[in-house]
Amino acid sequence: MSETRDHEPSSNLHILKFVEAARKKCSPDRVHWCTGTKEEWTQFCNQLVESGTLIKLNSELRPNSYLARTHERDVDISSIESKTYVCTVNQGDSGSTNEWKEPRVAKAELDKLFSGCMRGRTMYVLPYSMGPLKSKWSKFGILCTDSLYIIVTMALKYIVGKAVLDELPDEETVLPTLHSVGMPLVKGQKDVPWPCSPDNIYVAMFPDEAVPYVAAFGSVFAFLCARSSTLRLATSGTKANPKFLATNCAVIALTSPEGDTKYIGQCMPRGTGTTGLAFDISTLPGWTQRCVSSEISWLNIGSDGRMFAVNPHAGIFGIATGNSDYNNRSIMDTIQSNTIFTNCALTHDGDVWWEGMTKEPPADLIDWTGQKWSPESGRTAAHPASRYTVSAAQCPVTDPNWNNPEGVPLSAIVFGMRVKAAFPLVFEAFNWKHGIFWGSVLDVEQREVSGKVIPEHRDPFGMAQYLGCNISNYIQNWSNLRKYMGYNSPKIFCVNLFLEEKGELLWKSGETCRINKWIYQRVSHDIEAKRSAIGYLPMLRSFDISGLHMSIDYVSKLLNVDKELILKQFPAIKSYIDSLSLPSTDLLEPLENLRQQLTLDDHQPQTTNQDLLNWVTSLGALCKPDKIYWCNGSEAEYDEMCSLLVQQGTFIRLNPELRPNSYLARSDPRDVARVESKTFICTTDKEDTGPTNNWGDPKEMKERLNKLFDGCMKGRTMYVIPFSMGPVGSPYARYGVEISDSPYVVVNMKIMTRIGTKVLSQMGNDNYLKCLHSVGYPLTAGQKDVVWPCNPENTVIAHFPEEPSVMSFGSGYGGNALLGKKSYALRIASSMARKEGWLAEHMLILSLTSPQGNKYYIVAAFPSACGKTNLAMLVPTLPGWSVRCVGDDIAWLHVGEDGRLYAINPESGFFGVASGTSSQTNLSAMETINRNSLFTNVALTPDGDVWWEGLTKTPPPELIDWTGQKWTPGCGRLAAHPNSRYTAPIAQCPVIDSEWDNANGVPICAILFGGRREKVVPLVTEAFIWEQGVFMGSIISSEQTAAAADSKVGAVRRDPMAMIPFCGYNMGDYFSNWIDFRKNLGFLSPKVFYVNWFRKSEGKFLWPGFGENSRVLKWICERVDGVGKARSTPIGYVPTHDALDLDGLDISQEAIHKLLHVDPQLWLEEIPGIREFYSQFGNRLPVSLRESLDSLEARLLATTAAPTGNKILLKWIEEMKALLKPDHVHWCTGTKEEYNELCDTMISSGSMVRLNQEYRPDSYLVRTHPEDTLRIENTSYIATPKKRDAGPLNQWGEPKELRKQILALLDGSMKGRTMYIIPFCMGPIGSTYAHYGVQVTDSPYVVLNMLIQTRAGTEVLSVLKESQYFLPCVHSVGAPITGEKKTKDSWPFNPHKRMIVHFADPNTNDYSVYSYGSGFGSNGIVCRISYGLRLGSIMGRKQGWLAERCALFGITSPEGKRIYVAAALPKGCGKTALSMLVPTIPGWTVRCVGDDTAWLYVGEDGGLWAINPEAGFYGVATGMSDLTNRAGVATVQRNTIFTNVAMTPDGDVWWEGKTKTAPEKLIDWKGAEWTPASTTSASHPQSRFTVPAKQCPVIDPHWDNPNGVPISAFIFGGKRKTTYPLVTEAATWEQGVFLASAIGSDTANGVHRDPMALTPFLGYNVNDYLQNWINFRTQLGYNIPKIFVVNWFRENPATKAPFWPGFGE
Repeated sequence: MSETRDHEPSSNLHILKFVEAARKKCSPDRVHWCTGTKEEWTQFCNQLVESGTLIKLNSELRPNSYLARTHERDVDISSIESKTYVCTVNQGDSGSTNEWKEPRVAKAELDKLFSGCMRGRTMYVLPYSMGPLKSKWSKFGILCTDSLYIIVTMALKYIVGKAVLDELPDEETVLPTLHSVGMPLVKGQKDVPWPCSPDNIYVAMFPDEAVPYVAAFGSVFAFLCARSSTLRLATSGTKANPKFLATNCAVIALTSPEGDTKYIGQCMPRGTGTTGLAFDISTLPGWTQRCVSSEISWLNIGSDGRMFAVNPHAGIFGIATGNSDYNNRSIMDTIQSNTIFTNCALTHDGDVWWEGMTKEPPADLIDWTGQKWSPESGRTAAHPASRYTVSAAQCPVTDPNWNNPEGVPLSAIVFGMRVKAAFPLVFEAFNWKHGIFWGSVLDVEQREVSGKVIPEHRDPFGMAQYLGCNISNYIQNWSNLRKYMGYNSPKIFCVNLFLEEKGELLWKSGETCRINKWIYQRVSHDIEAKRSAIGYLPMLRSFDISGLHMSIDYVSKLLNVDKELILKQFPAIKSYIDSLSLPSTDLLEPLENLRQQLTLDDHQPQTTNQDLLNWVTSLGALCKPDKIYWCNGSEAEYDEMCSLLVQQGTFIRLNPELRPNSYLARSDPRDVARVESKTFICTTDKEDTGPTNNWGDPKEMKERLNKLFDGCMKGRTMYVIPFSMGPVGSPYARYGVEISDSPYVVVNMKIMTRIGTKVLSQMGNDNYLKCLHSVGYPLTAGQKDVVWPCNPENTVIAHFPEEPSVMSFGSGYGGNALLGKKSYALRIASSMARKEGWLAEHMLILSLTSPQGNKYYIVAAFPSACGKTNLAMLVPTLPGWSVRCVGDDIAWLHVGEDGRLYAINPESGFFGVASGTSSQTNLSAMETINRNSLFTNVALTPDGDVWWEGLTKTPPPELIDWTGQKWTPGCGRLAAHPNSRYTAPIAQCPVIDSEWDNANGVPICAILFGGRREKVVPLVTEAFIWEQGVFMGSIISSEQTAAAADSKVGAVRRDPMAMIPFCGYNMGDYFSNWIDFRKNLGFLSPKVFYVNWFRKSEGKFLWPGFGENSRVLKWICERVDGVGKARSTPIGYVPTHDALDLDGLDISQEAIHKLLHVDPQLWLEEIPGIREFYSQFGNRLPVSLRESLDSLEARLLATTAAPTGNKILLKWIEEMKALLKPDHVHWCTGTKEEYNELCDTMISSGSMVRLNQEYRPDSYLVRTHPEDTLRIENTSYIATPKKRDAGPLNQWGEPKELRKQILALLDGSMKGRTMYIIPFCMGPIGSTYAHYGVQVTDSPYVVLNMLIQTRAGTEVLSVLKESQYFLPCVHSVGAPITGEKKTKDSWPFNPHKRMIVHFADPNTNDYSVYSYGSGFGSNGIVCRISYGLRLGSIMGRKQGWLAERCALFGITSPEGKRIYVAAALPKGCGKTALSMLVPTIPGWTVRCVGDDTAWLYVGEDGGLWAINPEAGFYGVATGMSDLTNRAGVATVQRNTIFTNVAMTPDGDVWWEGKTKTAPEKLIDWKGAEWTPASTTSASHPQSRFTVPAKQCPVIDPHWDNPNGVPISAFIFGGKRKTTYPLVTEAATWEQGVFLASAIGSDTANGVHRDPMALTPFLGYNVNDYLQNWINFRTQLGYNIPKIFVVNWFRENPATKAPFWPGFGE
């Protein structure tokens, strides 16, 4: 229930200001703000019933519906048209179709009329929206009126009320609309049922105001016919938004039986059946039609460049008269309820009626004036303009998207005309411009409506009565829309439903779905059309008349174009266009073309292009054919040509059951391929042709060719073939005319290009490429022709890019004769493109769609035999991914308005190599060529089908080969020529992309270059930048193929961009064009990639190719999206080891490693060849390509050259190289890419297994040799000058002797291997307390662990100055690859001799480590024990710090106070678990700084500080679980290397203690099957994990603080069942040292003492070590750490169970 408000429900100042002004001017008794609720509508209807304005209809027959009767002088739009004014400042802006009044005058007249006009009445304020509330194209209005009838009607037509106000921003301007019935009431005066003031009707629109507005006075119907004001104001504002157009346009949705929907706009003038068409019900089985809008649409251009239509109405305001269940069942169902009828008749039972509703009228009625009526009354019962108003939502055929805020995308626009003859039932415009011409001159012949004669008139776009602007401006707006539209601009059609013969309509009403179906098929490119002078017409047999009693002759009448009648209208059309005073020739040009087409003789050339006609005439005189035939491009012509070729013996018709409508041709054996040696580029300056082309002097070549062509076509027909490269009408298409004497050429050109009359019409007088071809085999009178005429001795294919033109003589084969293909599309087009700013490339175009629906368009350039066609039609093996083909051979690339790269396919067919094509290699191609195809030089089967090598695994037992001879498998020759070909229409490819012939092309996101190399080039590489991508394309190399007749098959040559045979100018300039092209592109320029499917190992392909190439394409799409993983290499970005989706693919990690491996040495060997190749281009080669080559060489050299200038380090490295004698040297960079590459190396060698990426991402398992699983203890030496310095707990050796021994072992130990140089830092880089080292090793396992355990790589070198000390560390597995041993062991080591020597002379600061024979753990990772503890302890003693085997962690109380603790616990006492402890006490937290080693020093504050010298954890896996170390388990969930653990069947890891119950089956640490019943452990007791510390979930934020963390307490502990309490605090530092020196653990042999838990790792005498601890106190200030001793393991003597629960407690 609404109410009159004392306050306004809106804060929009524009609205409030307007309403207040209206209130003051009109003086209503009260103001009511309408809410728009259903309750309000019902209340208002009841009030109107009470006032007599409405009659409530019978609720059983017509629920919730009403009838209104207007005043007899307020009944139709005709009563107000003459009093409707468009008040523009300039009269010309209002247009000739409108009444104009000067705004100032109109305002003054309206002020008088509106003054006090609402006295005694209520002013209703109604906010309304013309369009869905959320649509950016909707227009909002505010109506002030005193007509309650208008309010209830508007509530059905629009979205109204509070919902609109809620959507309106406060600052939004709206369309103010003021209306009054013009009949004020004095106090006590009784109102009439239909108040109005017909003598004072006045409607005015003010479009030029700052806020345009409408004022309507005196008539209620003036506002009901809102189409007038709505469209007038909306069209007047088009200038402000050129991408928007208000139209008198119905929109329907047509859905095919397959479920595909196309939206069609219908701009129909009055009297051409708009509403009926909008609500038609399809009579075609499976086809459905839905209504989006029945009269008005807002057309706009979406962000994707498509045209969208928005319905501004929420209801339907239609004419009732004439509607019935027979002609408009949908409307009849719609108005069954909730409808307001106006000026209909009333039946005696309370329903409505109008003329045409039933065949027989009722016997008695109450007519629209309220009088009794009978059929004999002599007047109509309902007014001819009787109306209904109803909500669109209740229409049974309303489309689900009818109120979509974004609108619906239009695929077609239909203009309607009403003429009895001349024009056909339906035709399609040639292009947008042509369609606008027809929309502008729509003719509506004279007709009679309700006794009134409507004279003949033109009604542009059906908008003559509704325009609010000059009609010429509106036409221009329609024309201009095309420039904003993308490749999906709607096609334009015209319909004429009113054809008559002998006074009878030819077309049956209600069957327009058949017309719409044809429109749908044309839009979908499903059907051919016949070209006529006025547009494209349906083919007689393709127009669906199924179920109708119509003959073909009858359909012919419907589709007839009467040229004479149209020509008679020509003066009237011309006069009308002249009267429009258009600023451009947009209509005159199509009109003149129409005149020319109408006056052409059907048997003459369908062109008025005088240059073309003269050229053809001159060539007729030169070539002297028997006759000249202009090809029209029809299917009938194609069939005739094929029949002619069969008769001549050139074609063999294939078995129609096996290969319908297909033919086989056999060429002369001398004419089987392109002849590059006889192909010339003829330019004035030889340099412009370049070194990769054959040059010819243009003048000399023309003289030579003219002699050859003189009389060459005698006895033959000269075929004139107009053709279009690219979709006809596309702004990026180019036209040509080929003249040939070969019908074989005609039929191939019909398939490969768009040919015929439609091209001539579109081409008009534009430029075109002149292409002259002859087989060079004239016939004398009576001479019998040969099957394949040619003249190989005189073959010449000459290109004249400066003209441009092409002349080809002597060959009838392939690209030599089909001059639209390589000659035009590449050689000439590349030259044209350079001048015009685009690219013509030898590239396929494909689209790749992800399971999420993301679509990627890619172009790819591959030389012959590199899988280009297979890739273009690829069938992906990846679930959910699909590939669609746009083109398989040529792409023309241009820059779109959005700055992106777009591509069109200039061809319309495939001319592919048949040999090798099969269902396995290219299933899509096989399905494409199963019909309507031409085959050349393939074999013929006995049953009339074709065959070639590779088609089937086993050849047929007998064939007729390509030369026409009998063939058997053992005859020793090929059945099909290696360059055998098929020609097939691209449209019948099963994987053709829906946008393949889009006029604007498709947007390209990636460019692929590819070659065929067994080595060197990885599977896929991404260029760093555009320039490097051009460099990649310029160095493509591949084997030569049979496609070129005069080249050696198998020879390898460089083929830049696969364009060497096809570039029409100097290739150096071509490279420059590519480089400069980047300037035209926006920030979304495509990424560039280089692929190589053909890498081999041991003679076998590593990559399966074909459908599996989709995996590489997926990675490319991921890189485009910025999510694909890649590693940087010297040549570009290569996928990381886990980047490619290999699910379901049976391929080894070794193969993947080889596929993605970049060998710098092989690439360095390529450099001279590239330089030599480049040298031929001289100074035309772009400088950037030379720079790219130099940069590549520098990057490659950098991989082997030392990345440091540290002379001391370099000298030592040279000494090590001389000693160790490695095959290769690699300086470790420390990058993630390097890490991944090394993992791949280990996987390929069999020493590493990649774990299941879902369970354990980026993680690996390593299995060592069973004899190499422990630290080297017995042969681990401390070599100090004095034995005493080593102490009793270490093995000492005399330094000189040990050096001699270890160097002897290391001599040549790295032969056959790579020496990895690892610069590393112990501690945070740059920390005062960090120390540096450089390790050389031949173990990638060691490198990987070092990359995790330390800070390693070039970053370390950058801070390692010559003056700075580094520890030399040498490690070798001791297994050189020499002599007969050519293969590498999966785990190399030396079982006979293992040795570690630590050289330490504190007096001279001479320290070093040498390790030999073992690759396991700390034996190879010498940074850990050897540096971190043994030598670190010696160096620390000398330099005043401590190197300890301590865990470091921080403890934080609930109050936020944090202390740091160092804890030294012997093996098996829970040190790692303690460092990652998860407390059970609420509010307390523990955070880990380090789990194994601590370097302690005295800070400037006198306190003890500690750094963790390591960057990772190298922990024992066995025993770790969620119970013992939850944080540790969480840490190793990813990015972890496991050593000697077991592997589960699903690719995860397991070890004893990980779970309570062991899995039923495992692969144990040795690689053998294991079950719980096995007698051995599944994992080694010393199984390990290596993992970055930073990914620990309880890592302390200061764990890598360069200054370390302040230590408040030491914890020492052992494993004692008795004696030691749970925890003891030392009273003094000295007592603490004493307690720590005595810690130990119970063993079977008694107590094993392990002072400070450092016994196995101490590098000097333990006595000196303890003294050092005691003396260390003197350096500390008063804040010395407290010392504690703990024992978690004390047992209950009775139960033997531990007293303490441990772990988190």
